[in-house]
Amino acid sequence: MADYKYSLGIDIGGTNTKIGIVTRDGEITEKIKYPTAELSLGDGFIKNFSQKLEELLFANPDIKNVGIGIPGLISKDRRSLLDLANIPSLSGVPILDKLEKLLPGYQFALDNDANAACLGEHYFSEHDLPSTFLMVTLGTGIGGAAVIDGELFLGGNGNGVEVGHMLADEDHVYEDFISKRAMVQYVIHKLEKDKYKDSVLAEIDKDFLNAKDIELALKSGDKLAKKVYSHFGKWLGKNLVSSMRVLDINTILLGGGVSKTFKYMEEPMMKEINKFLGDYYTKDLVIMKASLKNEAGIIGAASLNFK
Repeated sequence: MADYKYSLGIDIGGTNTKIGIVTRDGEITEKIKYPTAELSLGDGFIKNFSQKLEELLFANPDIKNVGIGIPGLISKDRRSLLDLANIPSLSGVPILDKLEKLLPGYQFALDNDANAACLGEHYFSEHDLPSTFLMVTLGTGIGGAAVIDGELFLGGNGNGVEVGHMLADEDHVYEDFISKRAMVQYVIHKLEKDKYKDSVLAEIDKDFLNAKDIELALKSGDKLAKKVYSHFGKWLGKNLVSSMRVLDINTILLGGGVSKTFKYMEEPMMKEINKFLGDYYTKDLVIMKASLKNEAGIIGAASLNFK
């Protein structure tokens, strides 16, 4: 690991951009959150983002290393953003060139957010992880990353394990079924039927409905919310079947905001896995929630400086 006391870890998401000061032991000492859309106003994301960074770095002169995790495709040299479905305004941006010009004197590292979170678990997980494992992040979208024989697996050109963008059927990728956005669309579709008119979710304007509303309804025992998570779990199971077939990995971590409700998805997920996979894949299968929880993105981004 690099010889430093603190690193800045930045998790840029479709909804929020979270920044944390992280010790070399993986502990967050300070954390700030900004709405990503708010940072994109006025002079644009890069300018606004760099100003926030400058303020934080000026107040913490011991920090010289900055790690950034962001959802989407990253250039092989880990310096530019190629295609960001959830933050399209940043697609094609040579982000490290721009940040190094605006903030000279700092060491920047960049990677896909799922890769960063996976690396964070590899270094700091509370679980006793093997040297090979798969991590799937469930949030605004769905991301994937893998550590194989102790090394982060990047694929041929640096963007392997994009499990959310594998074909789920002839018209959809898995992210169309397994994401916060997909959950909301599923509820809106179901509310068109009289069967669910008594759901608490029917009381919410569909233009303002979000995944948190569905989670709260689930915990109150709402029938439609239970249906949503069962549907989510089924498609997650199908995704893991495909992922395990391709990667031949039987230790799987689930991270991201949606993973905290894993117990409501587990049964339909395992039903799909057992339906399509035999003993070779399932006899030693371990699927569990990632231990770093909501901090995985920040700690993982800081971990990019540990390589």
